[in-house]
Amino acid sequence: MIKFYSKCVFLCVLAVGCAAVRAFGQSNFEMGESLFRANDAEKAIPYLQKAIDSNEDPKAYIYLAMCYFQQEKYSQALGICNKGMEASGSDKKVLAFDAGNIAFKMNDYAGAEKWYTKSMEEDPFYAAPVLNRANTRLKTGRLQESKVDYEKYIALNPDTPQGNSIYAVISMIDEQLENEKKADAIKVEQEKKKNADIRRVDANKARQEVEAEKRRKKMLEDVVSSLQDSSSENMSGAADSEIILDSASSIDDE
Repeated sequence: MIKFYSKCVFLCVLAVGCAAVRAFGQSNFEMGESLFRANDAEKAIPYLQKAIDSNEDPKAYIYLAMCYFQQEKYSQALGICNKGMEASGSDKKVLAFDAGNIAFKMNDYAGAEKWYTKSMEEDPFYAAPVLNRANTRLKTGRLQESKVDYEKYIALNPDTPQGNSIYAVISMIDEQLENEKKADAIKVEQEKKKNADIRRVDANKARQEVEAEKRRKKMLEDVVSSLQDSSSENMSGAADSEIILDSASSIDDE
């Protein structure tokens, strides 16, 4: 019994020792990657940071960014992606894609679209950023552009299990675009009618102003004419009086 117990203890010690040897033999990147895959981002971070500092493996940027992302430290995650984009040998299409996802999570949709576009530029056949850019554009109401991206994603990845859902979204986009087109046509007609009404009102107003001006002019002419008549009568009266006075004077003289 004692021998059996001793053997078990020896095997346990041996297993721990082997594990320690394996751990000791692993690089910082390998340790960080293992911890990340074991969902222990907190412990993985220092190993991955050391791997970056010692230029062990450029994939460390991807894993470290994802560790910060899991911890909801989005600014740090985005910072690592930016540094990774400048590192030699790094997988820039994946880093840009991850940066897009981080920006999207931060509600920075303009930034997300920029990063997804950068990822697509790094690899035109990389389908993932196409789908996420489509979602970003849909989120910001850019329906026609999002539809183009959805269709491009289907072309790049025709066997996607999300195909039916994407086709349904495209159908809804088409319906919405058609409704907007009809609404725009109605709006144009309303504007035309409104403009026609405005032109009709303006024409009536202009006509009324012309007629009013004519009436004012006629009234002025009548007043002027009346004043002229009065003046003539006064002048005539004055002349008659003068003649009478002259006549009277002549009689007195006689």
